[in-house]
Amino acid sequence: MQSGCSSDPETDTPSAVNYTESGWRAYASGNHAQALLSFERALSFDETLADAHNGIGWSHLSLSLNPVLAQQAFQNAVQLDASNADAWVGLANVLYLRNKDASDFRAAIRATDNALQGDAKYLFRHDYRSKADLYALRASCYYYLNEVQSAKQETEKALQIDTTNRTAIVLQNLLKE
Repeated sequence: MQSGCSSDPETDTPSAVNYTESGWRAYASGNHAQALLSFERALSFDETLADAHNGIGWSHLSLSLNPVLAQQAFQNAVQLDASNADAWVGLANVLYLRNKDASDFRAAIRATDNALQGDAKYLFRHDYRSKADLYALRASCYYYLNEVQSAKQETEKALQIDTTNRTAIVLQNLLKE
């Protein structure tokens, strides 16, 4: 019978994956600062880990620290793994929030397209619940682009999925005016 240390060296060795998992646990508990530190530590072990870049993006976005760093992290994540739907959603959110000009809204729409075509295992991990949230984001972009018909179509898609989606309900009321 062994006692004390594990004979499996993998269980005691810090790794990029371990730090990434720790980061997502911290993120889920609302400790975004700790999550950011864990994701950054993960990248110190493996800078090609797309999900750690994604975590940095979501952490920056949640902390409202630096949207430029959030955007850069999401872009790194999708460059490393174009199927990471969660990173595409994060990028869409950053672009929508930046709203510097119409190109940001168009880029946000393209990012949601990529999210919807990405790996479904990455969707709905946090901060959004269903495809209704993605369609509502698209509708908001179209609304600000003054493309009313497209905004209505995306709002309808969102409400078909979730009749209680608050963003879609607000947009639906705005579009009636």
